Amino acid sequence: MEPTYKVSFWFRKILVPIDGSENSLKALDLAIDFNMRYGSEITVLHVCENCDQDKIRKLVEKRIKGKVNFTLKLRRLNNETSVSNEILQEINEENYDAVIMGARGLTSNPDIITGSVTLAVITNAPVTVITVR
Repeated sequence: MEPTYKVSFWFRKILVPIDGSENSLKALDLAIDFNMRYGSEITVLHVCENCDQDKIRKLVEKRIKGKVNFTLKLRRLNNETSVSNEILQEINEENYDAVIMGARGLTSNPDIITGSVTLAVITNAPVTVITVR
């Protein structure tokens, strides 16, 4: 399928923050679809204290199944930052057109419908944020 340029202009470069949760992997599925339909460039971001790049890469590759190309980025947390701040900094540094992320990740409170990281990104991101549940 040839990309439709009217829509593909809005989604040229997509950031997909993942934490390993099913919702974050569903967001990756949607990004794969955007790539196949609109030619979107996918960057997968994992923010962590002690990152295991091989584990994350295998998780992403298992989900993608060789359908599309992607870039994997890791950002490390320290005492002066948070996951949401790292995601927002990545968005601003690399000029993404959109973010696709899970609405609920691996947090400890099951009563929260939208995770605090997702809410912070939705509120502060200068680009379109699509949430997946």
